[in-house]
Amino acid sequence: MTTILAVVAGTTATLFAVDLALDAWRKRTPHAMAYTAGMAAFAAATWALAIGDTTGWTSSSYRVFFLFGTVINVMLLAVGSMFLVVGRRAGHAFLLFTGAISAMATTLITTVPFVTELPASGVPDDMWGPEVEFGPTLFAVIGGAVGGTTIIILGLVSAIRFWRKNPRIVTGNAFIVAGTLAAASGGSQLGFLDEAATFELSLMAAALLIWIGYRVTRSGRSATPPSPTIVLAGPSIESLERAHAELMIGKLERAGYRVICPARDIEDWGNVGYTPKEAMAHTRRAIDGAEAVVVDLHHGYGVVAAGYAYAVGVPVLMAAPEGTRIPRPLQGIADGEVHYRSIDDLVDRLAQMLPPGAPVGIPGREAVTR
Repeated sequence: MTTILAVVAGTTATLFAVDLALDAWRKRTPHAMAYTAGMAAFAAATWALAIGDTTGWTSSSYRVFFLFGTVINVMLLAVGSMFLVVGRRAGHAFLLFTGAISAMATTLITTVPFVTELPASGVPDDMWGPEVEFGPTLFAVIGGAVGGTTIIILGLVSAIRFWRKNPRIVTGNAFIVAGTLAAASGGSQLGFLDEAATFELSLMAAALLIWIGYRVTRSGRSATPPSPTIVLAGPSIESLERAHAELMIGKLERAGYRVICPARDIEDWGNVGYTPKEAMAHTRRAIDGAEAVVVDLHHGYGVVAAGYAYAVGVPVLMAAPEGTRIPRPLQGIADGEVHYRSIDDLVDRLAQMLPPGAPVGIPGREAVTR
């Protein structure tokens, strides 16, 4: 029975890893790559468990099972959540932490000798003994506790963001959190279990729940009507008014728009080291897929982005606080102008010109559907 459960968990984790790998290949995003690596580690651990329980444990199969199933898998999944929910800077920092923990754990797990003999079947019980304080068991606890707690907290934060906007994403996140709890509880208890079946059940439940959550979340996003994409040009990575830009982006997104701000989403406010040429190449691709480019003159000019948008036929809107003059060259390429008193006023005015969920229609120009 335990072998069947391990094989089912291994198959489920492998299929999920392949599914994630396809997404990572298409999107090339760090969170998708981290999730792929985490589920691949999960699959390696479950297959090692199936082999050990079926044919008998060896030193290699048990060490692979312990390393990938109790330390690395949950930590890598947490890296993916950190990239997705918090951002690149936090994701890179957590990746370095995970790398350090994984390096120490790998060294200890592959070199520390066993103090007892491996059993013929079942889950081996505390192979390193309680006297090894700074040893593999400690890193199993760290991997399960730190990785699991991180995923749960960030999953809840992400779910709260979509509580009203998309209930399916909330449901998907609930499955992912439940799966993480199953994986972390099984891994952190390794070596202290009375019955092998408990661990196999936790692995199978974790793989199934996380995969279901991923599918529900992805289908929830695909079922949502596509939001108009706006490229917000103007803020630069040196802008002293980042708070203004972040507030504007948040209000636009809550109003139903998908906002791409090159300074934030491409250069991460200067934390991503693109050359000016590389940054502009990414900006051009963003503009090519956008319904409109909004140039906010409150904290910048965005002349180059506006000029490129005008050249490729993407509508350009100029936004400026009341009393601010829009330069004549920008007036010449603008499809519309908005002089606003507050950010809420700007969002309301944009909603009249770019209704969420409808083709882009700007006075004096044919509607653009992309």
